[in-house]
Amino acid sequence: MHLPPLDVAVYPVVTMSHGRHHGRLTRTFGAVSSSSTSISSNICAVTPDFSSIQKVIRHVFRSSNITVQQAERLHGRLHQVFLAKLGDGSSLVLKCPPTSNTRMLRHEKHTLETERKTLETLHEYTQLPIPRIIKYDNQGVELGSPFLMMSHLPGRRLSDLSPYLSTTERKAIDRTLGAYVRRLTALSATQFGMTHRVFAKKGSSSWREAFLALLESALRDAEDMMVTVPYDIMRYHVGRHSHYLDEVTEPRLVALHVCDPQNILIDEYTKQVTGLVGFSNVVWGDPLMSGGITNGSEAFFEGYGECPFPTGGVKARQLMYTIYRTTVQIVAHHFRPHIGTDEDEDEARRSLNSAIINLTKM
Repeated sequence: MHLPPLDVAVYPVVTMSHGRHHGRLTRTFGAVSSSSTSISSNICAVTPDFSSIQKVIRHVFRSSNITVQQAERLHGRLHQVFLAKLGDGSSLVLKCPPTSNTRMLRHEKHTLETERKTLETLHEYTQLPIPRIIKYDNQGVELGSPFLMMSHLPGRRLSDLSPYLSTTERKAIDRTLGAYVRRLTALSATQFGMTHRVFAKKGSSSWREAFLALLESALRDAEDMMVTVPYDIMRYHVGRHSHYLDEVTEPRLVALHVCDPQNILIDEYTKQVTGLVGFSNVVWGDPLMSGGITNGSEAFFEGYGECPFPTGGVKARQLMYTIYRTTVQIVAHHFRPHIGTDEDEDEARRSLNSAIINLTKM
């Protein structure tokens, strides 16, 4: 089997349920070489205006005939995301870095690069309904920061439709998500750690080393903002159980936010999954850390094909992953208090305290 430079391997998986794919592109795009005309570098340093968005789209496609009829700002956890509707009826998504006054956590420095590489890998090795990256040549593009241009997937966010779904419809969605997560975690690389490091052959040789670096990064962010969390207790008990991380011997693709309700697109009429978005936070490590696994429903694990039995090393690892995930949530709220609510932080702190208590009892 042909392997790309990353040495990604695809492992056989067994899934019990498959959702229909609705990831059809509204327009076919290939690699596009840019013209020699330069584009102003302020498109992503500040919030892009309508003319800037139209200018960059025309530049990427080397055509002055493309007309942007509407540019709508979409909800984004961190990045500036715009939906551009073109004159021919198709749509594009432009994803830019945060504005220069946005505070970023250490692990968020390479999110656009991570998303681009992840989506390209997934398109090569899976049939998942995900956006297609529109490639362009950087020559002559004077952007202060990289940006992503992607195809637009149909559907409404699960977070918007959840209150209106029946129990049967929600189970079908969960079953589909379980099958999709299984396909994601079937991809394996040769190193552990954050995607931009793994693709650069600078990853870790062990999951223990990679995960402890992730956790320490989050704790350093917390220290920078003087966030009140039990640093010493967390470091001690995670370190005491870190040998369980050595049970993970193959780096698998772990999309941390793949099952967040705002990253799942649903057909408003059929109530089926039409797309997955939000691949900016992806690491190569333990599938147990993947989004959807921790709080997966029975239907989710039917689609996934198995339900991890939470004893011994599995339970310890799940608790350590909860400690990491909730620490990031708490710190992110302090970095960007306008995102999320105090109730979200309170819930994260409750989960963090529970995970620490349970880990100390092991």
